[in-house]
Amino acid sequence: MSPPSPKLLALMAFAAAAWLVPLYPAQSQPAPAAVVHPLPQSLIFEHGETLERLSMLAKRPGEVGAQARKALVIFKRHAAREEEFILPPLTLLPVLADGKVTPDMAWAVAMADRVKAEREQIFVEHTQVTDVLNALVTAANRAHDKDAAEFAEAAAGDSLNDIELLEPTVLLIGDYLRGKLPAAH
Repeated sequence: MSPPSPKLLALMAFAAAAWLVPLYPAQSQPAPAAVVHPLPQSLIFEHGETLERLSMLAKRPGEVGAQARKALVIFKRHAAREEEFILPPLTLLPVLADGKVTPDMAWAVAMADRVKAEREQIFVEHTQVTDVLNALVTAANRAHDKDAAEFAEAAAGDSLNDIELLEPTVLLIGDYLRGKLPAAH
């Protein structure tokens, strides 16, 4: 058996850290004015991998590099939006799956409401991400760059996953919490 790769070790470290970081502030602690909520470690890792690969591809000459640079700009902008209010409610899933709801989870309702309000804009951003990744696939195929083409296809699939699964899950979390939390929240 070969030793684990550095990327696998990093993923395991992120997963271990996720178990050590509380999923939400304890009830006895007053919430600061601007609370930063944790993000799912697997998605932090995925964003980091995508940014790393796009950054590497952006250094390449020709059309592959040019398309990767465009993709990098669009992906960074969209990832910032996801990390601000789309991904944090997903950290509650393990606790919610155990049937536990506490008043200090109310922050996720506001984020889910924002996802719902900005759903069309989020969809447009995903379309832009997919379009630029498809352009990268085309450029990579023209350059016979199999590595770049495979990466761009997989990244486009991740974008589709966000539309089909992650964002609807955030909406369900908001609705679930709204139904379980006292009306004051």
